Amino acid sequence: MKRFFLFACVLCLLGEVVAQSETQTATDDSGIDFFIHEEVTNADGESERQIIQLWQDYISSGQFQDPESPYWSFANMKVPDENFWAIDIPSLAKRGYPMQCKVIGVHTVENDHWRLASAFSHVDEAGQVHLDVISAVYAKEVDGRFLLISSAEYFKQVLEHHRVGSINYYVYPFHDFQLAEAEQMQEFNLEMAELFDVEPLEFDYFVASNARHIVDVWGYEYMNRMYNPTGKGGIASWRNNTIYSGNNSSYFPHELVHLYTFHLVPQDPHLWVGEGIATFLGGKSDHSLDWHLRQLQTFLAEQPDFDLSDISKLKIDVPNGEHGSDLRYVIGGLLMKRIYEKEGVPGWIEALKYGTSNEDFHRLLEDKLGVDRDGFDAYVKAEMKDYRFEEDK
Repeated sequence: MKRFFLFACVLCLLGEVVAQSETQTATDDSGIDFFIHEEVTNADGESERQIIQLWQDYISSGQFQDPESPYWSFANMKVPDENFWAIDIPSLAKRGYPMQCKVIGVHTVENDHWRLASAFSHVDEAGQVHLDVISAVYAKEVDGRFLLISSAEYFKQVLEHHRVGSINYYVYPFHDFQLAEAEQMQEFNLEMAELFDVEPLEFDYFVASNARHIVDVWGYEYMNRMYNPTGKGGIASWRNNTIYSGNNSSYFPHELVHLYTFHLVPQDPHLWVGEGIATFLGGKSDHSLDWHLRQLQTFLAEQPDFDLSDISKLKIDVPNGEHGSDLRYVIGGLLMKRIYEKEGVPGWIEALKYGTSNEDFHRLLEDKLGVDRDGFDAYVKAEMKDYRFEEDK
């Protein structure tokens, strides 16, 4: 019933940008227009008004992942607004077109929390309305004033909970929790702790049957990626030590590797480094690194002139029609495997520290593998031509 109410309200948004009967609360210096939908008939209530103003102040501030933010509670989560990356709050004022934030619902939920839903939209040059996201944020009164609460933190309090080893599982409704998968995940957790010579990590794991459900935990009623063709998706929150799985499984080794690499080197690595290590150790999309490398090897045998030299242009899957082997993850996995074979975990730790730019990455490859930028294409193709798969040895 809640979901029907919210989406029924959004239909009004798609019909026209602003209904005459709606209340415009402000247009701030960033050009973001704030509206309260006419169906939010309780907006003048004392608590409702404070929560709406709190949300508006946060959005208007442009402060994102600010450890000193006055708007959020940090009691149980280090980065409570991390999952609002899809709104891209810091860039709202820089997009070159007017943005609108429309409150479409505010109501009480469990454990003395409130839930506020709002729709973000914009109009393009042709006058077409685009619905960007519908977000859900929670709030609670703390020491006499309301603070925003992470959606994930709220869901911890209301979802089915299981403790398996050092993993806290939170199970979304309609998902059938599989203990055997969770035990396999804990076993992998112990293997990673041994490999990296650290204590086993304790972390939270939200598990749902599909991407549509897991984005609800992130704090969205609607976002584009919830409708990806596979129906699956998941991410790791390195800073919050949390895995979000919309893959219908309690076993997600790839994302756990990210928690360990961040634990070892608490900074953002180059994408090819971070994803390469995770793909080497944990595979990707239910397949091992070798499975993905075989896709790449077959493709390059058929298309030997395919250009790999500019890594900024390789943000695609292996173009073989299979749609599942991202070149960054696959080649990154190969390169991180070679570094591990030469230097072990210490080589990875150094690689994680090199920086996030492509220049940093090429410097890493030259230092560790003797591969300069001009020789990258030839190196990868030579490696793939002679690559020996584990099952063929």
